Amino acid sequence: MPENGEFCWNELMTSDTGQAQEFYCKLFGWTSQEHPMKNMTYTIFKKGEKGIGGMLQIPTSEQGKIPPHWLSYILVANLDEMIIKSETLGAQVKVGSTLVEGMGRFAILMDPTGAAIALWETINS
Repeated sequence: MPENGEFCWNELMTSDTGQAQEFYCKLFGWTSQEHPMKNMTYTIFKKGEKGIGGMLQIPTSEQGKIPPHWLSYILVANLDEMIIKSETLGAQVKVGSTLVEGMGRFAILMDPTGAAIALWETINS
C-alpha cells in the first residue's frame, strides 16, 4: 500500500480505448474491467486481482488538443493543503479538487518545468 508522497495510481487518456486495451493486455498479460459511469466508461487494468491503473477516452471535443498520455498520481494526506503548497512552489493547477464519488479527490497540476502530475487524497471510510 503506498504511503503519502508515493506514486499510487497511473491513468491512460487515449483517443482509442479499444486499441489501447488490446495492446496493454496482450503486452503485459493484464486483464481489464470496464465501469460505465455517468458520461464515460472507465476501464481498470489489473495484474491478477490487483488494480494497477485506469483508462479513459479523451473527450471528442478535446481530441487533437490533448495527446494520448499516461498520468501518474501521488498520494497525499490533505489535498487542499498540497494544492496551496504546490502553487507557492510555482505549480499551476490545471484541474482543481475533483471528487470521485466514494473513493477520494484529485487535482492535476503542472509543475514549474511543465510536467503534469496528479495528487490523490483517499476518502477515509
